[in-house]
Amino acid sequence: MAQRDWAVITGGGTGIGRALAAELAGHGISVLVTGRREAELETTRALDPQHIHVQPTDVAEARGRERLCAALPREARVAYLVHNAGVLDPIGPIGELEPQAWRQNMAVNVEAPLFLTQALLPRLDEGRIMHVSSGAAHRPIAGWSAYCAAKAALFMLYRCINAELNERRILCASLRPGVVDTPMQAHVREQSEERFPTVERFRTLKREGQLHPPQEVAKFMSWVLREVSDGAFPAREWDIDDTTHHELWGGPGA
Repeated sequence: MAQRDWAVITGGGTGIGRALAAELAGHGISVLVTGRREAELETTRALDPQHIHVQPTDVAEARGRERLCAALPREARVAYLVHNAGVLDPIGPIGELEPQAWRQNMAVNVEAPLFLTQALLPRLDEGRIMHVSSGAAHRPIAGWSAYCAAKAALFMLYRCINAELNERRILCASLRPGVVDTPMQAHVREQSEERFPTVERFRTLKREGQLHPPQEVAKFMSWVLREVSDGAFPAREWDIDDTTHHELWGGPGA
């Protein structure tokens, strides 16, 4: 990669975002990581201070996206833009959802990826965008109506970006990381069965050690970002639990 090429990762203070920042930095890539909590971002930066740079901000707000864009060096090209930031709340029955909580979910999960991509278009010449997707984009889950709707919208946004921007060689991928051992999953396990009827499934996955480590997911994401061909990158939704590609990136059991 050229020295002016950068990666931008949202939601990089913990979990998948932190692990991906370290993974890409290990390949010598300059990474700009953002999130709302400065202390957590500094922990991420400390993993590789030479390559990892941080900008505390809220990408769900226009001013936050402006600050993020301004934090990039003037000559930087965004080779990789990873929309990793996401929220699960509000969790609960549809009859109890509050409009403001619903709007905040959409602001983080849908509006931020759309309008951050828009803001960075001048720097995305032949760049790659990655949306972090979920099985919730494709099937209804009781108690997760906001998250399911947001991830479904994000999936369609991935398809629309490709329909509009592929001719400029700006490519977008959608990637499902599986069930990952992150703070979000801890939050899921804290829910009551009244608010989230299938919570016991996630508690069982944790007890039985079936959650993907963030570092494993980051390795998969890095492979898709850096090594998959231009034709294949946007052509499918990449799923870590699809074993057909595990040998190519060193996945579980490879």
